Amino acid sequence: GDHYGWGWRVPKEVVVYRSIYGATRQYAQWIAAHLHCEAFDLRTIRAKDLQEYETIIYGGPIYVGELLDVKFLKKNLNILGHKNLVVFSCGLNDPNDERNQITIEDQLSETLTDELMAHIKVFHLRGAIDYRKLGVVHKMMMAMTKRSIKAQDPALRTPDDRHLLVSYGIPRNFRRMDAIRPLLNYVWALKYESLRSEVVR
Repeated sequence: GDHYGWGWRVPKEVVVYRSIYGATRQYAQWIAAHLHCEAFDLRTIRAKDLQEYETIIYGGPIYVGELLDVKFLKKNLNILGHKNLVVFSCGLNDPNDERNQITIEDQLSETLTDELMAHIKVFHLRGAIDYRKLGVVHKMMMAMTKRSIKAQDPALRTPDDRHLLVSYGIPRNFRRMDAIRPLLNYVWALKYESLRSEVVR
């Protein structure tokens, strides 16, 4: 790894992401720029390429109700299990709504092991949608979601449901660079703790 002049090892971070329409890639690039580290599309690397890093940040979009390709972490537990693991989701629903957080984390718990879940710090970010760029399957899914919400008792609709009905078909961009601040603070704290333990040793 990298070293200071005194022989201290500098902890290294890396961002790995999967993106479909670009919102997750944008967040990954913002995070990497602030941490002065690299960002790789998951499809271009192998797990063994990540052995030199101390902190792995994985980001993926919420697709068909699941965090895309997060099973990559479980599949490579032998390489990644002893590292600091940070995960961020990128979806359309408001990440500040506790119901959305619970839904995503429940899904993660089903995909990953309890051991991994106890080891991972999860953050939720809000993405973007441009209906003109959606693939056929995604367009059908959004149309079905809209129909399902319209058929629902209006009193049972969530704020996200109501927002989808009024904005359906209109490009929406919820990406904000300042939304990554909690994740950055967490990773910087990990780095500080690692450096401190190097000095104390």
